[in-house]
Amino acid sequence: MPLEDKPKEDPPSQQDGAVGGAADDGSTKMDDDTNINTHELDSSGEGEVFKRQRINSPKRPTHNVSPGASPRKHATFEELLAQAGIVTNMALAHEIVVDGNFKLQQSDFPENSIEKQVKEVMHRAFWDSLKGHLEEDPPRYDTAVSLLGEVKEFMFSILLPHHERLRAQIDEAIDLPLIQQQAEQEILDVMHYANFIIGIMSKLCAPVRDEDITKLKEITDVVQLFKEIFRVLELMKLDMLNFTLQSLRPHLQHQSVEYERGKFAEFLQTQQDGLELTRKWLEESAEDLKTKVQQSTPPSTTATASAPSTARPGLVYGPAAILNHGYVGLLKWKETELFPETMTMDKGRIIDLSVQLERAVLLASVLLVTYTNVGAAIAGIQGFPSRLKHHMIVLLEGVKDYSTVMPNIAEEVCKEVNKCLQERQAPVLTPEIQEALKAQVIAVGDKQHSVHQLLDSRAESFIRMIISQPLNFDPTGKLPMGLTTVERQLIELSKQYARLLSHNRAVFGPYYSEIISKIIQPA
Repeated sequence: MPLEDKPKEDPPSQQDGAVGGAADDGSTKMDDDTNINTHELDSSGEGEVFKRQRINSPKRPTHNVSPGASPRKHATFEELLAQAGIVTNMALAHEIVVDGNFKLQQSDFPENSIEKQVKEVMHRAFWDSLKGHLEEDPPRYDTAVSLLGEVKEFMFSILLPHHERLRAQIDEAIDLPLIQQQAEQEILDVMHYANFIIGIMSKLCAPVRDEDITKLKEITDVVQLFKEIFRVLELMKLDMLNFTLQSLRPHLQHQSVEYERGKFAEFLQTQQDGLELTRKWLEESAEDLKTKVQQSTPPSTTATASAPSTARPGLVYGPAAILNHGYVGLLKWKETELFPETMTMDKGRIIDLSVQLERAVLLASVLLVTYTNVGAAIAGIQGFPSRLKHHMIVLLEGVKDYSTVMPNIAEEVCKEVNKCLQERQAPVLTPEIQEALKAQVIAVGDKQHSVHQLLDSRAESFIRMIISQPLNFDPTGKLPMGLTTVERQLIELSKQYARLLSHNRAVFGPYYSEIISKIIQPA
């Protein structure tokens, strides 16, 4: 049967070769032998979509750590995990489960690096050698025979177990002893085998690679054709690996909690106190929360562990509240302090979310000051907040110290306001009002500004509410006053954080439960 007449095998993925989608919900409870309300800390786990991977490779340790030894004062948690031989598998499993969009990508050496230059030189030498051998008279086929053997093995590596028929077909068609005989008799048709290989690739590839396959069929130069064949085969192998990860993700969801907890337990066995930073973090969270509850609770109300006290809505003192208060505090973590051991795997994500939160609060503060100062003239104008936010985000991109760009943002605010007023055929701002508005915008960029502090506190309360609710909780309409202009951004980052913390609770819940029980009910 001709190759093109055979039925096409199922491609590895129908999602353009990408891995995506939310993971299945699961539920993992804390140990029942703790003496606090463990159900308050229970949460289901669910994968989350992130646009980029944030796992940082741990630094290579310079000293060994023996079991029971105290950690070096300057050692990071990543270094300690690496010393315990745990970090790679644990980090990979965590990344696959937490990031619903996790997928393997082609790695390459940095531009202009020695490694990249050596690789390019070696590859160029190989393809030049193949080209030279084929152009000799008579042609030399030893390099071509070796190349066909490599392609054959490469194709085998991307076959799935049920591709038995294709495996037999490839093995029969690319018969290396026969190809060697054809080469010795100088009758080897390399292009014939190339076309066969392209036909098999078209059966195996994901839909996203169809265009690449079409381009392969248009190449007439043998050397260039095989270079492209290898390139597309590498992409197909990544597609197959990512398809396998996608298929395994539901299974990994169920297994990852116990796996990560077990790996962390292995790490703890190598340390005298592997939860020192986590304990300090929760103790400070409990103390800070207790102070805030007392400040906002009438004197007649007394808080106990069995009956948590209520202050203003969303602020209570209890096991779950202490943990959630600590989670919210991580979004304002000082760069000079080490992360709690149980949160280190997600440090990069939390830092990203903290930057998003800081930016959202600043945008809301600027918009609130703008509407307050300009008044009804711009109230209800469709698209004005979005345009102004877009311009501010561009100005804030890559800036760590926002105070340096606040004058530019103030200029942009006046420009956008006048533009909207002109579109409505209303008088533009007078120079006096513009200067006053600029001064207000620049001032609100200071985190100590009363408006900035107020919206920041409300944003924290909103996030605390989200992470305290089930993952399917709909926060629409729950946003505090003053933050509606950044509703989409705030809801999105809060949901991302909630999903991230859901998995963290499930994995480290027993440790949190034990620590918090001792904080609330000391011996």
